[in-house]
Amino acid sequence: MLARNRWKILVFIMIFVLFMGWLPGEARADFSIEDEKKLGEKFLHAVLQQLRLVEDPEVVSYVSRVGQTIVDHLEVHTFPYHFYVVDSSALNAFAAPAGHVFINRGLIEIMDDEGEMAAILGHEIAHVQSRHIAQRVARAQKLNIATLGGLLAGILLGGEAGAAVIAGSQAGATSAMLNYSRQDEEEADRKGLRYLEAADYHGEDFVTIMKKMGQDSWKAGGHIPTYLTTHPGVPERVAYLASVVETRPKSSKADKDVAHLDAFLLMQTKLYGGYESPAEASAKFRDWLERPETKAMAYYGTGLLQRRQRMMPEAVESFKMAINLRPDLVPILVELGDTYFQMGEFDKANSVVSSALILEPDQAMALYVLGRTQLEQGNVAEASKNLARAARVSDRLPSIHYYLGLAYGRLNQLAEAHYQFGIHYRREGSLKNAQFHFMEALRYADSPNRKEAIEKELQEVKGEIKEERRENGKNR
Repeated sequence: MLARNRWKILVFIMIFVLFMGWLPGEARADFSIEDEKKLGEKFLHAVLQQLRLVEDPEVVSYVSRVGQTIVDHLEVHTFPYHFYVVDSSALNAFAAPAGHVFINRGLIEIMDDEGEMAAILGHEIAHVQSRHIAQRVARAQKLNIATLGGLLAGILLGGEAGAAVIAGSQAGATSAMLNYSRQDEEEADRKGLRYLEAADYHGEDFVTIMKKMGQDSWKAGGHIPTYLTTHPGVPERVAYLASVVETRPKSSKADKDVAHLDAFLLMQTKLYGGYESPAEASAKFRDWLERPETKAMAYYGTGLLQRRQRMMPEAVESFKMAINLRPDLVPILVELGDTYFQMGEFDKANSVVSSALILEPDQAMALYVLGRTQLEQGNVAEASKNLARAARVSDRLPSIHYYLGLAYGRLNQLAEAHYQFGIHYRREGSLKNAQFHFMEALRYADSPNRKEAIEKELQEVKGEIKEERRENGKNR
């Protein structure tokens, strides 16, 4: 894996599997695709309660698009893939069971272009395609609970005390599993490089990002014993990758042209401006101001940071400076419109995002801001249309279903209003509220097909409530 946290994730899976009793039998070598999918669902539910994710739909959409570009070139499609950005400055990425791929914000922030991101995602996809996690979980059944309990205790203790507990619990089991891990990493490097080049990215980008990780890696990490390292040393991997890349023909993909670089920098700027510490973000944007090719992004990012700090007039001016330099970049126009919306200047917000939609008619965030603005202005019919269009383009916009519920409610379309509120509360994890609204939607629905769809959601929520009660009972 790409950072030491991968061992923690894998041990968590082992502990979770054994103590939650999902896998029957003492040792299963026949860990099937369906087994892994079920484990992936359980793992995802558990890990999302521990990780803080970047929810910005444009960031997530960009990362997902790059990941799916790699997936589209796979010879065999074993799992559907889902990509997540973790709000953490640590240099890390990992693949969970059954195609759930996570990449940390901090790792994206040290990259220079899309190809480097594609290289990391390709490596993680290779782990999934090779079913490395499934193999290690099956092997883990052969370790006794005392060994795994010691590992978990060590991880939770942390530091030197934790390391001592881990060392005392390992016996001969660790070295065998570590050898597999090194083989897994080497295989993922080979396959990841092949996937990267099949998608017409530069193999050199894999070498570049690995070199960066070798230079910056572990600067914020703890002291984990070397025998728990789950990948071969970075210098050796870089040397291997560089030697292979030298023998390959150059890719024709112009991933460093203006369009590709703009898309990458817009996404990276949103991460710095919206999530990075103000000191780190300000330093980055000061550096970017000195370079003509990144000057507009520097103003854009500064505006995002100022808005996060509730310096709204200053944010407006920064966005305007960015737009003066790059009037073609629709996302910056949309952020200006969203800032006016947050300031309560709805006419200005309407004007700015309407102009953005002339340039890009299906821009999800522009439709979302316009719909909410029209809702505030009392133009409910148009608001509902634009919010529905926004949801069709990107269903992960923040609270999109809540605002759709408001719009349909004001139009007295009660079945649809309650349905949208149900979706919203289910995603928020408020299952009782979701159940109430789905029941109300069912009461008002008059179409058999609509009733069937609502009933399906209702039954799924009821199942989730039962599962939640069962888990709470186990933890008492």
